[in-house]
Amino acid sequence: MRKRIPTNTIRIGMYVDGFDTSWFKTPFLRHHFGIKSQNQLDKILESGIDHVYIDTDKGLDDLSDEQQAPPQADVNKVPCLPAKDVAPDDSVFTNYVRAINDLILIDKLCLIEATAVGFDLFTKTDMDIVPLSVARNSKGELVITKELLASPCELMIDRSEIQRYRDYLAKIAKDSGVAHGHGSKNMIIKETARLLVRDLFNDPGNHEKVEACKDTVETIISSIVDTKGLITNLFTVNKHDYYVYTHSVNVSVFCVATALAMGIQSRAELFAIGLGSLLHDIGMSTLPPEVLYKPVQYLTEFEAELLRGHIFEGLDIVNLYKGIPPEAMPPLIEHHENLIGTGYPMGIKGDKLHVSGKIISITNTYDTLTTSRPGFKAISPYEALAYLRDQNSLYDADILKEFITVLGKSSQ
Repeated sequence: MRKRIPTNTIRIGMYVDGFDTSWFKTPFLRHHFGIKSQNQLDKILESGIDHVYIDTDKGLDDLSDEQQAPPQADVNKVPCLPAKDVAPDDSVFTNYVRAINDLILIDKLCLIEATAVGFDLFTKTDMDIVPLSVARNSKGELVITKELLASPCELMIDRSEIQRYRDYLAKIAKDSGVAHGHGSKNMIIKETARLLVRDLFNDPGNHEKVEACKDTVETIISSIVDTKGLITNLFTVNKHDYYVYTHSVNVSVFCVATALAMGIQSRAELFAIGLGSLLHDIGMSTLPPEVLYKPVQYLTEFEAELLRGHIFEGLDIVNLYKGIPPEAMPPLIEHHENLIGTGYPMGIKGDKLHVSGKIISITNTYDTLTTSRPGFKAISPYEALAYLRDQNSLYDADILKEFITVLGKSSQ
């Protein structure tokens, strides 16, 4: 049960389920966690916050026996599960950050068995990234094998070979006629969008890339409309690591499809929602990778503040672009807000939230919960939806219902 209690009554063993104040006024990046140490307790007591929310199903009640042990958390209600703990000064983490800045994740589903690729591949398992050694043809090109496509590892390429990968995608689309099948066509649309957004994040002031993003949003909308809301292969599943560009495309697809399911038919409204959600994390481009990929539990207060500041950074960047409709701003500004006003950056709540803000608060959270990152293991789509459903005070239940419908159609 979620209940509001005076801050001075909290103790170790309770589960914090939100603070009764604006996000920026709290000393924590996460607002849902168990109090396990005196250091956590002291931070809350010294914060000046009058009241906190606790979940008595996950931790101690304020009236429970002093010796009562906190119950085991229900995995269906926990937003993130601990993964292998890696200290930020660990050489493994340092090498990992360096590698993912030089390499780009690609979708294995876009590779066709027995075809040759004119670029080198790297395999990624957790934070281990190594060059791939497979059969090559007489031209020295890598040959895509059945075993490679069936392997659990992810695949990456050097960022200098993006154009060769784009050329490969174009050739596959032409040779196999995938443009005539919605599923394969969507896969190419999604992969092209991911590469484009990554380019924009690397060069956020590039107006040509912004214009290309507008065209991509139109393409995404057309594809979803043509398939009557089916988004199969338009988003990336089984995400084993956090990449802002993959996340941005997923959230944009989810937002457009959910808006359509809600009955929003105006092309202008759909475009604003799609573009705003595609650019919602553009402010992340200002963050050093050591902060962006650092395990949350190791973030300093200053680094956490930097991370929360990505919204205003993004707003400053988007305001420099020409032709961005004002209606595209709410997804960027409100994707970390919630219905009761405990989100950030402004603590907007209830009816003051734009409908696109309510949509993206759900889709952004869902995609984040289903994506692993250093220090955290993703939860399943079912568990993420159960978490969103249980947090009914934070998210619009009617919009969540439509989002679940969208995901259900795509899993059939």
